[in-house]
Amino acid sequence: MHPGASNAEAIGSLDSLVGELEFGLVFANLIDTDQRYGHRHDAAGFHRALQEIDGAVARWLSRLGEGDLLILTADHGCDPAALHTDHTREHALLLARFTDHRGRRHDGPLADVGAGVLHWLTGARAPELPGEPLEADA
Repeated sequence: MHPGASNAEAIGSLDSLVGELEFGLVFANLIDTDQRYGHRHDAAGFHRALQEIDGAVARWLSRLGEGDLLILTADHGCDPAALHTDHTREHALLLARFTDHRGRRHDGPLADVGAGVLHWLTGARAPELPGEPLEADA
């Protein structure tokens, strides 16, 4: 387990792990983006958090090798400008970088993330489960 109680801690841990691991799965929840900024209507804080994440993503992308997979997603919308503090209904972010992605767009359910990770880790598909591997999106 690595520190990750805040966006800064999680990004720091990810910076280290992306440089150290030869193979493995790393999962991080950038909780401040949701709990500290989105639900609290702090649009300026949300913006700063996205800028910090964007800078980190640039570092991670520069370290990825052939065969590596990077997925960034949200589990729900959380518009800091909404009139309420609940989850919002806009489409959630999905950014994936993997071998042969060719810059194409992928529109699909969150279940595609799980199917994509399963396929990347094992080469297997699970037709009994929802979702299609991202790599199948041609």
